[in-house]
Amino acid sequence: MKKLLPAVLIVLLILLGIGLFGMLKSKGSTAEPSPTAEPASEPVSTVEPTEEPVIEETPEPTMDPSVFTDTNSLLVVANKKHRLPEGYVPPDLVTPEISQVQACTMRAPAAEAIKAMAEAAAADGVTLKISSAYRGEDYQRQLYNGYSASYGTATADTISSRPGYSDHQTGLAADFVEQDGSMNGINFNQNFENTDSGIWLRDHAHEYGFIMRYPKGKQDITGYAYEPWHFRYIGVDYATAIYETDVFCSFEEYFDVEGGDYAE
Repeated sequence: MKKLLPAVLIVLLILLGIGLFGMLKSKGSTAEPSPTAEPASEPVSTVEPTEEPVIEETPEPTMDPSVFTDTNSLLVVANKKHRLPEGYVPPDLVTPEISQVQACTMRAPAAEAIKAMAEAAAADGVTLKISSAYRGEDYQRQLYNGYSASYGTATADTISSRPGYSDHQTGLAADFVEQDGSMNGINFNQNFENTDSGIWLRDHAHEYGFIMRYPKGKQDITGYAYEPWHFRYIGVDYATAIYETDVFCSFEEYFDVEGGDYAE
């Protein structure tokens, strides 16, 4: 009996250990996993997106068309579609301080500018000389009638203006010549563009407010054949703007003014 007691105790201890192990295993297998925190969802905006404001473009200011008909304006137009007032004579005509073949007068602003231009040209070794500037309506009538008698009306209309339609009558235009101004195949000829005066004027006249009034290749627009000797004062700002657009840009093109042949 005493020999069996230790063996029984050992068996009991074994059974007890097996039981405890089973309980622990069972408890481990039934334990619920700890919940994992779900990422918090971002709040959904309930505010509807607003439309971007529409910015209306401001239209570019347009020129008052009266500047082309007002005889006090430096932009007054005299071409085959625009006649000056009957018998118009500028009230501020003066003699410009520049070399002249014959006595000339111009409106005061143009005379002041042409003096400065002649001085600048002289500093570059070029002598500017004019043969004609302001022409009254009666004088223009005599000139035009003479051309018509010599060459016919059709030809006269390409080289001269009818009375009342002449750019010269504005008092803002001048014809430049070389030497004594004689008809030598250079003066009042397209060859004038290759003279010292012609080259200098083409490159610098805008700096003093003058434009070539009848540029090359624009006869259908201006109504007149190419005249590299005829320059018109319109002020430095506009003259420079036209020159920078194109050296042969016409007044009519830049300002969108009607030109071309006579209406009738």
